[in-house]
Amino acid sequence: MDSRHHVPSGRRRTRAAAGARLWLRWLAFAWTALWLGVAHAQTIDDVQLIPQNDDLVARVTFNATVRFLQQTPPGATTLYQITWDLVAADEAVLNQSADESRRVAGTAGVPDFTLTYPVAKGRRTKALTLQLATAAAVNVRQGPSSRTIDIVFVGAVPHPPQAAASAPEAVPEPAPVARGPAADAPAAPPVVASPEIEARAAELMQRARDGLAARHNEDAVANLNQLLLLPPNSQSQQAQELVGVAWERAGDTGRARVEYELYLRLYPQGEGAARVGQRLASLEGGAAPASAAASGAEGAPAAATASTRNSRYTGNIAQYYYGGKARTQTLVNIAAGIDQSTLSRDTESAVVTSVDAGARYDSADSETRLVLRGTNSINLSKASHNQSLLNAAYVDYKRKDLGLAVRLGRQSAIGGGLLGLFDGASLTWPVNPTWKVDVMGGVPSNSLVSAPQERLYAGMVEADGILERWGGDAYLIDQTTQGITNRRALGTEIRYSDDTFSAYSLLDYDLLFHKVNAVSLQGSVQAPSQTTITLLVDSRKAPSLELTNALISAGVASLRDLLLQQTQAQVRADALATTAQARQGLLSLSRPLNPKWQLALDLRYSQIGATPAVGNFDATPATGAQYGSTLQLTGSNLYSLRDINNFNISLLHAPTFKGGQFSFSNLTGVHGEDATVEPSITFYTQRDSDGIRLNRTSAGLRANYRLTKRANLLGEGLVEHSVTDGPANHGTTTSLFFYFGYRYDLF
Repeated sequence: MDSRHHVPSGRRRTRAAAGARLWLRWLAFAWTALWLGVAHAQTIDDVQLIPQNDDLVARVTFNATVRFLQQTPPGATTLYQITWDLVAADEAVLNQSADESRRVAGTAGVPDFTLTYPVAKGRRTKALTLQLATAAAVNVRQGPSSRTIDIVFVGAVPHPPQAAASAPEAVPEPAPVARGPAADAPAAPPVVASPEIEARAAELMQRARDGLAARHNEDAVANLNQLLLLPPNSQSQQAQELVGVAWERAGDTGRARVEYELYLRLYPQGEGAARVGQRLASLEGGAAPASAAASGAEGAPAAATASTRNSRYTGNIAQYYYGGKARTQTLVNIAAGIDQSTLSRDTESAVVTSVDAGARYDSADSETRLVLRGTNSINLSKASHNQSLLNAAYVDYKRKDLGLAVRLGRQSAIGGGLLGLFDGASLTWPVNPTWKVDVMGGVPSNSLVSAPQERLYAGMVEADGILERWGGDAYLIDQTTQGITNRRALGTEIRYSDDTFSAYSLLDYDLLFHKVNAVSLQGSVQAPSQTTITLLVDSRKAPSLELTNALISAGVASLRDLLLQQTQAQVRADALATTAQARQGLLSLSRPLNPKWQLALDLRYSQIGATPAVGNFDATPATGAQYGSTLQLTGSNLYSLRDINNFNISLLHAPTFKGGQFSFSNLTGVHGEDATVEPSITFYTQRDSDGIRLNRTSAGLRANYRLTKRANLLGEGLVEHSVTDGPANHGTTTSLFFYFGYRYDLF
């Protein structure tokens, strides 16, 4: 056995017991949340940092099909807005009511950042707000699948610094004498940058040392991160070790481990490699391997291998009160046309609690991930209705050496396809580096109509790398209720992705209805001069074809009871009548005019069939063919270092009316990084074929204030005033919607 991988049996048992206790606590938490009952899904599934060549990519994975449109601004700053289309999603995701936020710890070259998703229910275009602790250049693009968006931190993966060409024989200066806790700092490397860079680096290093000596560890981290963002200099190697020391003394061993591992990757032969290896091993409560202490720099990789555990935790809890008029809900799971969404006449009064928590547990040969997400709604109005749906509660285990992955609990499909949310198990087995097989089974948990004894089974074959940058899959889904086939579909996906172009296509054919359930083609091009071109053509049944859709209007509790009254052909016909055909098309172009201004043009087509009222969903008439165009001018950092201003003009042509809209929205960071405010105003006018004119004005304000490092206060208010004039009637309506609450980061 290789001694580098050996862990004493007593320590293995201790770690195993600690891990078992962690899993039991998480399972108990998940069971409690499920017992309480939770409502509505969440849109963001995961955020992962992935190295790609010289860049570091924050890959955002969604529980929906999305298409990236634009990032604002194009240059380096601390506040970004990322706009994207929500192409298709389950109804629970579409009608999400609570905002989401993910805080991600940075590494050398990438500052800490927070990603916020402010819910804009009913709107076709969504946005993410990206806030960075320090300014950095990012390039946002569509990810490798239809459910991912990549935030690329350009040049964030540093390389071992090389000596300057003008001084190839440069001799390292002696390390400065450290004071207090920094006495074990490493010697400076043989690198010389420009005098200005060296002066700034020396200043930041001295501040960091002073912070360590005074036990102000987080101040030391902030100064060291600024230093590591500078071009390579004589302080870089020292800073890379000391930032790990600072995190370790601050009690964040997860971040310390990341920084130590990065040091060993960048400086495997460095003077401090053995020392860093010892620190890395000591994080597990054990001594460094003898080889590390004896062999100096050459022992450092062995010490890195000895670190066999890495636990990371993320999560937050948020609670809001919603009041005023309710937001409009729809049965069709796409948004189309220009933003015609309005407030309903129903009164809303509810307390909503949202939980989003996750944990990762790494070892040398495996990774285990636990996820819990959901929203518990306590309705205070008799007009409100409760829905019980836990969005995610699963354990995901992956073997790094075999590529095997197992997921248990409430989950979405590991691969693609129109599988939806289900309670059960998934297994992924790689046949070889190119092919892998996914098998999934369980109970559907996102059906519009509850049906007894539901079961779902699916099999998928995935291929990647058959041709360079090409991938795809083929899948078969079989869904039953009381042993009766409810949905059976065959589908395929083909995808292509590189640094400047991505494309995705989907075809889902229902074998029970003998109809195409969904067909979609999407593409994004990152053209020169930061120009983004987006194409979308999509047609799908909304909701997806299932026999149980016929229960919506039948007044019968089960499919078996309905089949006792009707033939299967009649049931299929009723299900089809309840399901709309939704078509949409998009051509979008976005291009910076200069460092402060961007111009975007969207051309859209949509057509949606009629759907009946069911549950919390309002009835919607058929729209007919709608054609819309939007011109957007965005100004960034016009009056501060953190402001984004959007000016929109939209025109809409439909069979029964014509409409126009002007809107302005603003996102401004105030009081340093502690607060953001988002005022907006919209004017919408419409004239239909009967001569009735509608004028609607909406004004809103959303605000977020960071009370402490982990606690935020949030709120939004929206006032809407409508005036209707026609040959025989005149009316005015004023409505108010608002919410306020807090969000607390658990870790």
